[in-house]
Amino acid sequence: MSINEHLWEFPHTMTLKVMGASDSPVRDVVVAVLSAHVPAFDPNADVHITPSSKGNFVSVNARVVMERREQVEAIYAALNASEHVKVVF
Repeated sequence: MSINEHLWEFPHTMTLKVMGASDSPVRDVVVAVLSAHVPAFDPNADVHITPSSKGNFVSVNARVVMERREQVEAIYAALNASEHVKVVF
């Protein structure tokens, strides 16, 4: 992911939405990636799981504070590289 830094104001609070299969460890992937890149990330307070209507997928919503462009790009790259992640919003 490449972002236009002039459109962002840092620090920037955002909610990442990550979709994955309900039988995959997608939550663990999200927590591991965000814990590695966001020092103040608290998975107990900042992560919420929502199952799809048919139960085949889950949405992992994580609230994070991004400090710089490179951090955002690294997080998106790491999440998209995971075989358990279907889509990152």
